[in-house]
Amino acid sequence: MKVQFNSKLEENLVRGTLKIQKLLIYRVIQKTLLLIFPFALFGSFVKIIQTVVIGKEGFLTDILPPFGNDAIFRLIDNVTNGLYNLSLGWVSVIAIFGAAKYTAKYYHRDDQLAGITGISTLLIMDYTYSKTQPISFHAQILGMRGLLFAIISGMVIGWVFKIFSRSAPNLEKNQLSNSILERTFISLRPIIITFILAIIFSTLINVTYYSEAPGNFINALSTETTPSNDWAQLGKTLIFSIYTLIMSFFGWSGTYSALGVEKMDALSTINLNYALQKHTAWNAPNPFTSATLYHAFATYGGTGAILGLIIAILIISKDKDFQTVARWAMIPSLFNISSGVMTGIPILFNVIFLIPFILAPLANMLMAALAIALHLMPPSVYPVPIGTPGPLTAFIATNGSWQALVFSVLAIILSVYIYLPFVKMAAKVKLLDNLGIEEGES
Repeated sequence: MKVQFNSKLEENLVRGTLKIQKLLIYRVIQKTLLLIFPFALFGSFVKIIQTVVIGKEGFLTDILPPFGNDAIFRLIDNVTNGLYNLSLGWVSVIAIFGAAKYTAKYYHRDDQLAGITGISTLLIMDYTYSKTQPISFHAQILGMRGLLFAIISGMVIGWVFKIFSRSAPNLEKNQLSNSILERTFISLRPIIITFILAIIFSTLINVTYYSEAPGNFINALSTETTPSNDWAQLGKTLIFSIYTLIMSFFGWSGTYSALGVEKMDALSTINLNYALQKHTAWNAPNPFTSATLYHAFATYGGTGAILGLIIAILIISKDKDFQTVARWAMIPSLFNISSGVMTGIPILFNVIFLIPFILAPLANMLMAALAIALHLMPPSVYPVPIGTPGPLTAFIATNGSWQALVFSVLAIILSVYIYLPFVKMAAKVKLLDNLGIEEGES
């Protein structure tokens, strides 16, 4: 299919993406993300109810009328917890299934048994050995935070099936053998080997503990270190913001949360105390913290300023899949929950969106830092409810500064303009090589 390019740079980016897209690991990752999209989307709506509507610190908690009584509240809370845990909180289990399935299928092995083996393997590795709870798992590894680990593990399982089993009967004809026993014995050796490796990994390396160590160390650096001047503050905030964006792009978690629920650092606490004493946010002593820059201007729609991408898609994209995902993901993204669009486009691991995913938030933060330095708006120092829509965060956190609201609107416009050319490039890549078409194959 012939595609027109607007510039040599665009052509090089599209051609380079197509070359990367030919790699097995890239194709498996992208197809797996499309597989988990409906679960991530459903879970994002449940997350809105959990954190924004009925959460004690949620944005709509004080606006909506209270529930009839505590019993009804607890019932709704229990139901939403269950739905979230088995949808968005369960996506890594689905991811390892998809990654193992697609990898095994590529090597003409039994993809169904490989996928089921993947599910069991992840649960074995994530199992928490506890005397107080007979059956417990590390919840974060099972959710979005464990996507990278799950996909890599799934591909390893597919490779084990390739090495230790022979080709699945009739797979070349897109139909497996009707004999379950025959398929089982063909795949029995890789299943046993995979389980043994999973037990060793869980016992010796202990995923549920060591997975937290790097993150805890970096989080401590971000919250406990106090730079000596404003420019050092700005540099520190930008560095940890870039780290958060990169880690989030690769399906892990960074230092800062899109919902703004991490521990308040010392500088933000000083700012808040200043504002409470002076009754104003103007001239707060620490103008370039994560609260004043990242949370106030970089998380519109979630990590990566995804709201700009959604608006860009709705404005210019003619791709039906992109339009559908953008419309469905718009409401969760307004509350900074971006799981649906991250997996539905997908953005995660998608090289075409890596540049705007990092550039849009950084551009917004630098614009805000310049405005604060020139005293065109006050810094965001007051705490805001969890799930506050991104464009209102700075407005509320400055106690109603119209200047902050104006710069929030400008930040959205800037994000849209940054994402626009990449939306066009992503559509051209999809026209030339649509990974989603193969999803319907058996």
